[in-house]
Amino acid sequence: MDKSLVGFLAGFSVPVIIFLAVYLLGEKDVSFSKYVNSLWHLQALVKLGSLCVFANLLVFMGFIKINYERAARGVLGATIIYALAILISKTF
Repeated sequence: MDKSLVGFLAGFSVPVIIFLAVYLLGEKDVSFSKYVNSLWHLQALVKLGSLCVFANLLVFMGFIKINYERAARGVLGATIIYALAILISKTF
């Protein structure tokens, strides 16, 4: 269980799950593509994405608490990839 791939998959999937939960709890009559498109036009997609990635801190700390250092390293890797994607999208 203490594998970098497990941590990477957890670190990659938690922000996506949170983003989908925000969509499902908030916008019931709007399609997903229209929701994402409107967030992009309002320049809120990057901000919401940043907040979703922030939840990786909990996953990271959870792995550290149970002494799964390799899995925590995978979460950190996924978070860095998300941070780079957010940084790139902010420039455009």
